[in-house]
Amino acid sequence: MPPFTTLQGAFTSGELSPSLTARIDLSKYSQGCKTLSNFLVQPHGGAVKRPGFLLMDLLPWEAALLPFVFNASQAYCLVFGQYRLRIANAEGMILGENGAPYEIYSPYTLEQAKTLSFAQSGDVLFLACQGVVPHKLKRLGHESWEFEPMSFTCPISAPESVSGQGYNQAQKSDGSAQAWQLVTPYEYVVTAVSAAGKESEASKGWAFTGPSSNNWAAGDYIRIAWSAVEGAEEYRVYKKEFGGRPGYLASTGALFYCDYNSRPLLSDGPPKWKDPFPDEDYPAVVCFFEQRLVFAATARRPQTIWMSKTGDYDNFSSSVPLKADDSLDMTIAANEVSSIRWMLPLRSLILGGAGMEWELASSEGAFTAKTAKVTPQSYRGSAALRALVVGNILLHVARSGREVRDLKYDFGADSYGGTDRTILAAHLFEDRRITSWTYQPSPDSIIWAACDDGSLLGMTFQPEHEVYAWHRHHTDGQFLCVCSVPGNDADTLFAVVRRGDRYCLEVMSPRMRDRGAAGLGPTRTGGGRGAEPSGGEKDVAASVHLDSAMQYRGAAVTSLSGLEHLEGKRVGILADGAVQAEREVTDGKITLDGPASVVTVGLPYTADLETMPVEVAGEGGSSVGRKKYINAVNVLFRNTVTAKIGCSFSRLEELPWRTMEPYGQPPVPYSGARRVIVPERARNMAGVCVRSDAPLPMTVLAIMPEVEVK
Repeated sequence: MPPFTTLQGAFTSGELSPSLTARIDLSKYSQGCKTLSNFLVQPHGGAVKRPGFLLMDLLPWEAALLPFVFNASQAYCLVFGQYRLRIANAEGMILGENGAPYEIYSPYTLEQAKTLSFAQSGDVLFLACQGVVPHKLKRLGHESWEFEPMSFTCPISAPESVSGQGYNQAQKSDGSAQAWQLVTPYEYVVTAVSAAGKESEASKGWAFTGPSSNNWAAGDYIRIAWSAVEGAEEYRVYKKEFGGRPGYLASTGALFYCDYNSRPLLSDGPPKWKDPFPDEDYPAVVCFFEQRLVFAATARRPQTIWMSKTGDYDNFSSSVPLKADDSLDMTIAANEVSSIRWMLPLRSLILGGAGMEWELASSEGAFTAKTAKVTPQSYRGSAALRALVVGNILLHVARSGREVRDLKYDFGADSYGGTDRTILAAHLFEDRRITSWTYQPSPDSIIWAACDDGSLLGMTFQPEHEVYAWHRHHTDGQFLCVCSVPGNDADTLFAVVRRGDRYCLEVMSPRMRDRGAAGLGPTRTGGGRGAEPSGGEKDVAASVHLDSAMQYRGAAVTSLSGLEHLEGKRVGILADGAVQAEREVTDGKITLDGPASVVTVGLPYTADLETMPVEVAGEGGSSVGRKKYINAVNVLFRNTVTAKIGCSFSRLEELPWRTMEPYGQPPVPYSGARRVIVPERARNMAGVCVRSDAPLPMTVLAIMPEVEVK
């Protein structure tokens, strides 16, 4: 087979399982990697070195994270500890009056906070967790938040002292009304309505019968009266005839009503309030659907769903007969007890259970309390993690915690079907389970998953272009949980990382191309602005490719303090865009090699990319199993400073990077192709390795090895 040059112009299959080493027949093979560590995959194909994490807060306790999103410019990360809550946003921690992080009491333990289900409406976050009454978390101001337990009892009392009398105009010669009674029994009940539109239960009824004639004449009436109710804006009167059920008669702002033989509206009865969660049997899951607040899965009723009245989220009352907007509850009938783990509204409400998935929809027309129905969709089962939505596709973690599946509507089958999105990278889940995950739509549409071994996995997911690329990430510590909140330019990824015996709240730095005048994350600012580099040098100097990092910007300095969270660690240093020798932090301080005005200090990490074995199929047959010799590699870079290239990570060639920069200035980012000779022996499986172990940016767009087949 003659020498040839292969082209891998995209990495949109991500890191592939070793089981696919010989599957060159797969279209995904040519776009996959054997190793993709601390690299992100861009939807259009490139592999970008992961930005570092900036330290935002050194937490006094382990924490769980939840998003609070009012809009793109008012988004927060909620940091839950053991009965404590702190608030952060992309700019840093929200501070209290004393300058310390703003902190309030939380009704949840840490373990409960890790399982919290939430649904948001404006400035109110509804929270559900078994063992704790559902709560509202209200944002009253940027630095003012409060928890409020939900109450499911009627907030207004029913009227008392209901009484009445019938009057017959024909029984007095002077024309005045005279008390009379009817043979047929009539009964009246009254409800009170608050300013918020809440209607009380019915009062005790008032009824009367008698031996007189039952004939109503013109002007005859029955007068009903009752005592005032505090907070009532109006009263509603209901009438029961002939031993039937009460129906709506009228509304009034007075404390009496005269019935001139009006017929009640029997389709509208008084409400009956009930506590849906008696004996502290509280739900685990909450969401919104069709303008209703929906709860599900208590400890004793794991397959029961409760839906509030339409548009009235803490009102779970109903009436007889049932109205379209009444609350409802239903228990799903299934072959096994499959506790509901999550709920998510799409074209209908999708429910994820421990053993199967259901669809809650309307049996006809609009969704109402009268038309609700539940239909099984799949029997895969789900882990106790919130489902995510990317576009119109739902993603959930399977019951094992080691598989990510999607659910999307199939018009042909008129049901929801799913695909395993981990099948090409199954090796990443063989010895780990997902414990926390989040979706970061911008800039690259990535799903981030923290695992029980402390690793961080990412999946670049663009379903419309069939891109689902897994990549793995590691740090000097353990990723415990992740949370993404939206921003105006790009979304912010928060993470709680355990580093030794410390818990750090950290935020992923924006990539170099995403940087502007603002949004650089936490910085340490000196007494004034020093001389700054310009152009690409300025971008490199401000970039962050170190973890648990802190950045100083100000007048030139020769030492830095305030690094107590890195005490005893060897840290990487980027000073004015140039890499300085690593230092060990002592007493929270380090000394620089020379003065610098923009300095980033943090834990170093290595980014590795290794292609799948280079193979080709042609007229001479396949190259699989035959020895191949790679004598040179061409790599197309973008905005890159330094790289090491070879055919194995144990033997890499470092590219000379400095070109026309003056002495004393760091190299500028390079975009273009570089060729390197790689002395390597012939092997049956030969690939290309690219490494970045300096705190500098790297983007790989294409790899083109020159290959000979023996």
